[in-house]
Amino acid sequence: MRMSTRKGPSNSFKKLGSNSTQFSALSRLECLNRLRNINGVLSVDWSNRLSANRSCHVVLFHFRFPKEASASDEQQYILHNLAESFHIQISERFNDTDTFQIETDSIVSVFYGTTREKIASFINTLKPMLKWEKTRCHITIAVGTQSVRYNELGVAYQQVQEMAKQANLTEETQVIDKLKTTPPLLLSPKHEQALSSFLQSGNAEGAMQMVSQLIDQFVKSRAAFQAYQHLANLTAAKVWITLEPLHLEAAAVEKVYTIIKQLYECGTVQDYLETFTKLFEQVAAFIKYSQKHQDPTAALVMDILHTRYSQDLSLAYLSQLLTMSPAYLSVYIKEKTGANFSDHLNEIRIRKAKELLIVTEMSIQDISMQVGYANITSFNRMFKKQIGMSPGEYRKHQISQIHKVK
Repeated sequence: MRMSTRKGPSNSFKKLGSNSTQFSALSRLECLNRLRNINGVLSVDWSNRLSANRSCHVVLFHFRFPKEASASDEQQYILHNLAESFHIQISERFNDTDTFQIETDSIVSVFYGTTREKIASFINTLKPMLKWEKTRCHITIAVGTQSVRYNELGVAYQQVQEMAKQANLTEETQVIDKLKTTPPLLLSPKHEQALSSFLQSGNAEGAMQMVSQLIDQFVKSRAAFQAYQHLANLTAAKVWITLEPLHLEAAAVEKVYTIIKQLYECGTVQDYLETFTKLFEQVAAFIKYSQKHQDPTAALVMDILHTRYSQDLSLAYLSQLLTMSPAYLSVYIKEKTGANFSDHLNEIRIRKAKELLIVTEMSIQDISMQVGYANITSFNRMFKKQIGMSPGEYRKHQISQIHKVK
């Protein structure tokens, strides 16, 4: 939807993203392209009205809805009413603005020819009006840090998006007017190992207890929304790495994907607790089903590999432990699991290395040693053979994916 306070044709209030073959006024606005960094040929030339040299300020209104509102038409009803209300309030105070609904949870206003101080003063007058909304949604207002030129609107939009992530999960309306540098959340080695162990053993209660403790710390320290999203990112990475060797069917993968997607739609602390619980219970169900249908001896071998992969394990050592000949054990493992001993060991080591590359800042040399490779050349060769890229390339790719805007 777009609402303009300029004099001229009647104001339009249209929904963005319509499937209609007729282009909406909003989709033709070059301003929208600038905000979204979308390139394309436009059917209307707005250059006379929106000069590249003209300065403006960007304000983002971001809404966090409880899950019950997100899953119904109530969210769009609330957002529509608030958009109209903001439009009226803004038009009474400023003569030259554009207001857009760009995302399903955001409204953006672009103010032309005014100062940041006047905008900030106006935003503060909105807070009392929004108090009654806190029972239905939680609102964060991010005010861009500086005036930008029209051709810099895309950068300004990205900035207010990052600023909105600095809000905490309290219910009051929050105004963010500074951009802080927030380091990514890194689990301590103790937490990281515990969560991996809980997931791999199908211990949903243990995993949830640990995550609940982390969230309690977030609440006490009034952590930013960004911290909860980092925790969701890191947990999702661990979940996929844990489930990878189970070779789940498409329907099972879709179940997990749906729950992880819900993590990024959480609007309250309670939403996060409920969704993490659902995720861990689903992972545990898949793990326990797999364990139940596995041969006891093969299951014991795999348990040893999963827990002692960093040691100098060998087929001879396992055969002595299980009182079998190395040749017989080798054939037995291949018959019961579909892969031989060395393939399993390397797969587990590389899977663990992938996890450490994502959730820690350890050097590649240290990761190589920690997962059981004394020779980094052997580690690099095996990693590239299994993953198709070097450990360094994998780390850069995964970190860039994690930090993409959800």
